[in-house]
Order: sequence, then C-alpha cells, then structure tokens
Amino acid sequence: MPMFPLFHFSRNPSSPFGGGLLFNGLLCVFFGLAILAAPELLAYFVATVLLFFGATMLTMWWKVRNMR
Repeated sequence: MPMFPLFHFSRNPSSPFGGGLLFNGLLCVFFGLAILAAPELLAYFVATVLLFFGATMLTMWWKVRNMR
C-alpha cells in the first residue's frame, strides 16, 4: 500500500512508478505552459525552489551539527 494513495495511479500496486510519471509529466507541462503565458511566474518558481533547497540545507546542517 503506497504512503500517498492519492498520487499512485498505477494499475500494478507493486510498481513504484506507473501513473506517478504521468502525473509529474502533466504537472511539468502545466507549469511550462503557465510560464510561457506569464513569464513573471518563472521568477516565483525559481525563488520557491531556492527557498526550499536553502531551508533543506539549513535543516541538514542543523541535524549534522547536533549529532555530536
């Protein structure tokens, strides 16, 4: 049983991929079309990705620092 059954669209439940690739592919196409329609969305998208990765790296640094 997948952890998030809402996003697991595969007919074969033992397959780790399947419909998840379809969902991610459609999501990428949707974001691509939205950025082409309104190019200023690209700045928001890049800023969101940078904030996410920055917060992730700070969290990893904090966990490594407190392991001692």
